[in-house]
Amino acid sequence: MEDAFKKLQSDSQNSVDNLIKWMKNSKIIDGVKVTEEKARKLFADVADVKNVELSKFQAAISKLATEQQKNVDVFMKTLADEGPKFLEGAVNAASAAASVLKDALKPK
Repeated sequence: MEDAFKKLQSDSQNSVDNLIKWMKNSKIIDGVKVTEEKARKLFADVADVKNVELSKFQAAISKLATEQQKNVDVFMKTLADEGPKFLEGAVNAASAAASVLKDALKPK
């Protein structure tokens, strides 16, 4: 899980929004509005919502596991298993957005 997070971080994709998406894709949160809101509240104390630190993410996952009466190690493994697929999607989405922006800024 740490490797996947560090890859997100190196690609500047470690925002609260992306971490929530990762948790949804991993089925740690079910995407129901209440559950997503609870997960977002776990990041209320982060200094920069666009650049979450690994320790803050781990603390949020631990607290979420406790609240759901689940094993934190299972959550971490689930995130690690889903990480490569999510990373590929996040990087592809960022590349596509950059390409669209670049095309939009080209003189016509």
